[in-house]
Amino acid sequence: MKVGFFNHTGDVSGAEISLLLTAKHLKMAQPVILAPAGELLERARRLGLETAEVPGCAPRLTRNPLRLLAGLTGMLKAGMQFAKTAQLLQVDIIHANSLRAGIMASMFGWLHRCPVIWHVRDMPPSGAIGSVIRRLAALTARAVVGISESVLKGLDSGKLKDRLFLVHNGVEIREISELEKRMWKKRIREELGAPMSAKVLVIVGQITPWKRQEDAIGAARILLEKGHDVFLWIVGEAKFRKENWAYWAKLQHLAKQGVLNGRVKFTGFRNDVTEICCAADLLFLCSDQEPFGRVLIEAMSVSVPVVATDAGGVPEIVEHGVSGLLYPVGDVRALAENAEKLLTNDLFRKQAGMAA
Repeated sequence: MKVGFFNHTGDVSGAEISLLLTAKHLKMAQPVILAPAGELLERARRLGLETAEVPGCAPRLTRNPLRLLAGLTGMLKAGMQFAKTAQLLQVDIIHANSLRAGIMASMFGWLHRCPVIWHVRDMPPSGAIGSVIRRLAALTARAVVGISESVLKGLDSGKLKDRLFLVHNGVEIREISELEKRMWKKRIREELGAPMSAKVLVIVGQITPWKRQEDAIGAARILLEKGHDVFLWIVGEAKFRKENWAYWAKLQHLAKQGVLNGRVKFTGFRNDVTEICCAADLLFLCSDQEPFGRVLIEAMSVSVPVVATDAGGVPEIVEHGVSGLLYPVGDVRALAENAEKLLTNDLFRKQAGMAA
């Protein structure tokens, strides 16, 4: 069977990393990655996967009728090209890697005539838009896969009930010895300017307001003011939207204030997240309604304890007080207090890491 993995963007974030991991390990089906030109197709080719370039299209709702018409026209052209490409490749089933991809694949099902599976990796919208999406899925999707129970709740309806499936994201387990961890710790701390004696906090993810990197900066400030020798690494980059670049500029400004100056390092996008985690003492996840939190399992797989928000899919991964600590979204003081519990208790930190 030939499976067409359709992604609406050529950029790479957690959803695309999970897509490649799935396609790479298929044993009883032949994957082909259908996506716009970009890093996703480049990575897929390096893995030896079959690829096909299709047009990108991400129309937005707008009150401007000309822009709305242009967006709909672009979506029509992109959808037609995608469907024709799937036909030419003789794809047997389309596995859409996002809500947008699922909508596009379903809308042009009359042309490609393949069963469509939606793999939902974001919190579905509520209100009228959410209702329309659920109806479209009920009418067109052969199955809907959600990466957490929290995601599936946003899609639950009577007509879809028997076609909803929970599949948590996975990560490739790397056996890393303590000697190798110490090597990465020394090498990366030298690169990023953090001494071996300090405690390092790391937050990994796209620079965007809902990831709430500002909370990590606020917690680092509290810890520094209490006399803790801490550094914060912010791993990720701003992309996709102007508001993300504006948020990045805001974070840069915050990181230069008072005791924080020189203690916060923006690393940009990194391919070595596992090694970065090995060099840190704690991982923060501060997101508002994180659908899953792939970076959580990446850190936990190398015994790095986490402090994360008690929202979205996170409580399905982190057991509070056992494999990490949870706190209410936006409560910076609680984030700092939980970090302090782990930073000042080496035994607890090690036990939490092992449990993770």
